[in-house]
Amino acid sequence: MNLKDLKEIINEVKKEKEVLLPESRQIVEMSGFSRIRQIMLGQVPSVDSIGILTAENPDAIPASPQENRKFMNSLKLRLQDMGSGYTNIGGSFGSPEKSVFIMNVSRDDVVILGREFKQEAVIWGQKRRTKDGDPYYRFEYIEVESPDAPADVRNVSIGNADVQFLDDYYSEKSGRKFVIPFFDSRYEPESASQAEGGRRISFLEEEYKHIEESTPLVESINRRTCLLKEDNRTAKSKWHHRNILQVEMRKLKNLILLNKRAK
Repeated sequence: MNLKDLKEIINEVKKEKEVLLPESRQIVEMSGFSRIRQIMLGQVPSVDSIGILTAENPDAIPASPQENRKFMNSLKLRLQDMGSGYTNIGGSFGSPEKSVFIMNVSRDDVVILGREFKQEAVIWGQKRRTKDGDPYYRFEYIEVESPDAPADVRNVSIGNADVQFLDDYYSEKSGRKFVIPFFDSRYEPESASQAEGGRRISFLEEEYKHIEESTPLVESINRRTCLLKEDNRTAKSKWHHRNILQVEMRKLKNLILLNKRAK
């Protein structure tokens, strides 16, 4: 190996180095997959919340690798200005994607960053405890344009052997994959409300036009349906809108069922 090659390797390592707050020195080992998994399982006392987001492909429009590198560098500089500790992670969401895993960050700040870097959604998690005192994380999938209520919630993250065989829609660190199974019905929290009967893919206007609460849902469903038809939109964005559309369809079905019972 010549000196030039060695310098390039050293520079790449420097670029990937984690940025840690002084009070987070005790988690300096978190560069690997195991440390991230410990955090996401609530096993690191010094970390009470996490955020995951990217700056790539703003406005859901595919950008070049060179542009995405600039976007990510800007995000990392922003995090340094905020004094937020983070580590770099990779993954694939319709296409390869680089993200940051931020420690001890507020929900508001993650949403602000998502809006600033023109992302459709961000992930935020907060450590909680069961009745027996065992720690776990509650993860929220948050649409940046309507952040008050999360689009989906999960109380589990997965990094087992089965996940390592995924070809898409996963995050990874040090070559090991992990997922938060948003929109996967097998992992819905017990408190999640379910509509009765089978899944509906369309509704007649007569079924909902007299239900006042249905108006914003119907408008959102129609808007997402149009977005899914756009060619110049990332696969990740279409995954995002397709899944939230299904959530909204279930909510609309519940409203229709409740309205019928009230008559």
